[in-house]
Amino acid sequence: MNNKKNILIGSRKSNLAKEQTSLVLRKLKRLEVGNFLVKYILSRGDKINYASFKLEGGKGLFTKELDNLLINGKIDLAIHSAKDIPAEINKEITIAAFLEREDVRDVLVTNNFNIRSIFELDDNFKFGSSSPRRINYIKNINPTVKIKNLRGNVESRIKKITEGRLDGTLLALAGLKRLKLNYDNVNFIKVPRSIILPAPGQGAIAIMCRKNDRKIIKICKNIEDNNTRITVNAERAFIKEINGNCFTPLAAFARVHGKKLTIRGRLFSEDGRFFSEKKVVGDIKDSEKIGKLCAIKVLKNLNK
Repeated sequence: MNNKKNILIGSRKSNLAKEQTSLVLRKLKRLEVGNFLVKYILSRGDKINYASFKLEGGKGLFTKELDNLLINGKIDLAIHSAKDIPAEINKEITIAAFLEREDVRDVLVTNNFNIRSIFELDDNFKFGSSSPRRINYIKNINPTVKIKNLRGNVESRIKKITEGRLDGTLLALAGLKRLKLNYDNVNFIKVPRSIILPAPGQGAIAIMCRKNDRKIIKICKNIEDNNTRITVNAERAFIKEINGNCFTPLAAFARVHGKKLTIRGRLFSEDGRFFSEKKVVGDIKDSEKIGKLCAIKVLKNLNK
């Protein structure tokens, strides 16, 4: 007889969200602490067009409905891409754990196999993205590139490339690796972090629960990756200090080296013509302070 408690997990319906939820499930099931069930939802952020998306709060729309299900006790856990979680979250919920982080780099996805580098985009290259970070990086590399709005799941974005409606886009390598996507007619070019910094939290999977649910928090700590917690905490502190959201053209990446933490952060001006980038090094126990200090230095330099 199975007397284990049912633990309900909430996730978005996209293939990437499902794969990330499967990664979490596999780790949780090894603990043998409960019967894990999954509830998939189509978030409002997945349904609406870009204009409405921006008007209604942007990336928070990918997490808000799952957050509400948590708060109202309809689910016990919510699985998110860490980069989708707003800097400010509801006080009734918490990030219970992060899985070990995947490769944080962006990938140039193009139908042109003659291109070998992000610096080889021609003046008429049609670049699709709705990410201010990616758009500003590309415009700084080649100001004459044609920017086209592009939203949707990973597969639908790549389809726009294969159909020739766009020449290319940037996608997170982590998502491509988790989906195990392979196309013979698409050129995938990994972009070094020294050229394009990732979005804060990129490559990390976050598990959220109610702040007062001590049992669930204890379970999640068994699959927590501490280094990912440290680095993402620093990057989220960077966003918070800047008062940024998914429409803010910023980037940040933190790394652990022994007992030291290094973070690099960048912020573009509103018109994208200028940017400020700074690096801060400190003790890993001060991760949030380090992220905050990096943001302060970036803001000070940009406002000179």
